[in-house]
Amino acid sequence: MGVVIDGEKVNLKLPTYEEAIKNRVLVLVNGKYLHTVFGTGAEPFVENGRTMIPLRAIADAFGFEVDWEQSEEKIILTKDDKTIILHMGEPEILVDGETVYFEDAVPMIKNSRTFLPVGKIAEILGVQVEWDGETRTATFIAE
Repeated sequence: MGVVIDGEKVNLKLPTYEEAIKNRVLVLVNGKYLHTVFGTGAEPFVENGRTMIPLRAIADAFGFEVDWEQSEEKIILTKDDKTIILHMGEPEILVDGETVYFEDAVPMIKNSRTFLPVGKIAEILGVQVEWDGETRTATFIAE
């Protein structure tokens, strides 16, 4: 099956229904599902027991501006007076000038997309996240 994304035809290998249900991960933010398009490589996933979500989608959902510095593989997220700086594959994060650490999972690139671990991002944003293993849904809840 093929679709057109940004003017280019992309061939998709669609999983069976059983595979899709078994492997899908849903993310709810403020009662709305995080917008990701299946087959684009930007779908949330679980790796080594950690739920990984696409940076761009979660930044948009929480109203952050995203800047990428290729030479340093550095991402800068800004919103109002909050600044978050992180590097691909590195456990250190600067949050408003203070160093905090990712534990067990670090920012990573997969399918040319940047992914972040849900739990640490929720902590940095000051929100709770709950995981429902039965529906494979991560829900962000404002504290």
